[in-house]
Amino acid sequence: MFNFNRFLNVARWDLTVNSKFYTRAAILMVALICSPVMLYYLYSMLTEEYFFTRYIVDDVEGFSITIALIGCAYTVISSGYMFHNLLTKQGRINELTLPATNLERFLWHVVVIVLGVNVVYIAGVLCADLLHFIFRLMMPKADIMSITYVNLAGCYRNFPEFGDYTFGVSLFFVLMVFSYVRSFCLVNAWKYKYNIPLTFLFYFIFQNVFSLLVLFIGMLFFSPEWLMSFAEWLRDTSPTTVLVFANIFAALLYCGIWFLTYRLYTRAQLTTKRNP
Repeated sequence: MFNFNRFLNVARWDLTVNSKFYTRAAILMVALICSPVMLYYLYSMLTEEYFFTRYIVDDVEGFSITIALIGCAYTVISSGYMFHNLLTKQGRINELTLPATNLERFLWHVVVIVLGVNVVYIAGVLCADLLHFIFRLMMPKADIMSITYVNLAGCYRNFPEFGDYTFGVSLFFVLMVFSYVRSFCLVNAWKYKYNIPLTFLFYFIFQNVFSLLVLFIGMLFFSPEWLMSFAEWLRDTSPTTVLVFANIFAALLYCGIWFLTYRLYTRAQLTTKRNP
């Protein structure tokens, strides 16, 4: 049974014991997000091009794209560290013996990964925006644009248009991206050490083996006429129907990844063959 007070106690314990870990991770993330702005303007100053007229018009698109890529990498890596407390045997003893249920401990990890990571990312974007604003103020008559606005608005603006099916396609894309990211949480629940390289290796093997398997089965069991008939059937099927089934599959995949992650977490032990 979920108890909110026990959940808060887990949060206090984790934030106290791992305060240095979270602080260093947050500082590193903010520094990485601010680095494109800092390096760009420092290079401009060192090359004595800082006050040139071509810098008067502010274009933060490059900053926004770079920061978004850093945020994507940060999200993947932090997902791979979802259960960082379980990395060592002593850490597993400390966490698994807490006076709380598996659900309460697991939900705290979810809050850190889902909410905490996004809070740090937004804080980093705001710091980069402030740094950019300070540098632009030193330029006479220079335009100033908001990196924060361009970065967050770009999450919606950069989706391609598909007419009446834009929402369905965008939802499928978002669910599949979320599933990809959360798969690192799943592998971390299974293997506490070296789980991030293992996840990338799994995807590399899966993509290549799956592609070859589909090609082999298609050539072995299906004639070209059957494949053409299937293609014609798919073309004649309503796009709405295809998108509904595709989004149901993506939603089930996303929920399934979280369910398996939770199941693996509830079976965590002090020592196993995978986690000595």
